[in-house]
Amino acid sequence: MKKSFTAIVLSALSLALVAATQPQPNPTPEQEKETAEIGEKAPDFTLKDQFGRTHKLSDYEGKIVVLEWFNELCPYCLNAWGCGLLPKVLEDLGEMKTKVVYLAVNSTANKSKEKIFESGKKFLEDIKINIPLLSDYDGEVGHAYGAKTTPHMFVIDTEGILVYQGALSDDKRFKKGKKAKIYILNAVEQVIAGEEVSPSYMKPWGCSVKFAKDGKDNGNKPNRGMNPGPLL
Repeated sequence: MKKSFTAIVLSALSLALVAATQPQPNPTPEQEKETAEIGEKAPDFTLKDQFGRTHKLSDYEGKIVVLEWFNELCPYCLNAWGCGLLPKVLEDLGEMKTKVVYLAVNSTANKSKEKIFESGKKFLEDIKINIPLLSDYDGEVGHAYGAKTTPHMFVIDTEGILVYQGALSDDKRFKKGKKAKIYILNAVEQVIAGEEVSPSYMKPWGCSVKFAKDGKDNGNKPNRGMNPGPLL
């Protein structure tokens, strides 16, 4: 009996080793999950904004594009906009020599599409910010870019190449005010100067993106210890 059992085990191990050494078939395009990579063409997309206007990334070729993954209920987004940091960033981008397009993308899907749409639109109206807020309710674009947090920032150069992705700044607690290093401004300035973007990646911080089927509690509770920082 012992010999028979040992033979079975050895036979199974032998088959497993043979299978492991066999070449594996390449995954089909449907099986591959592609995400945006620094130095490669940024994934194209077509999304509608809060006014029903359609925005296609490829239509902005020749311009620098900044993408912000956005959720007006995330305390990090609230602080970034409320303390004046992002409004100041928009002002600085508007003064650049090369045209810069700023798009906010909302992949939130933990409520109905209508509620999320209206909430985001009202937030921007209340703070008097006029930027396109693109609805990505099915999360297709968010997953294509590998968006992880709100905010998660991406900078795309004039040829449609992704040159930066990650954190907005080096000040996730909003304590540095004007002394904070704004990575996206740094990236845009380097693109305009024809320089290699460095850093091209900084670990993003914020709330997790609330993709569809992402659970009931995804960290959207306000961070009571967060300092909103001084107005800029």
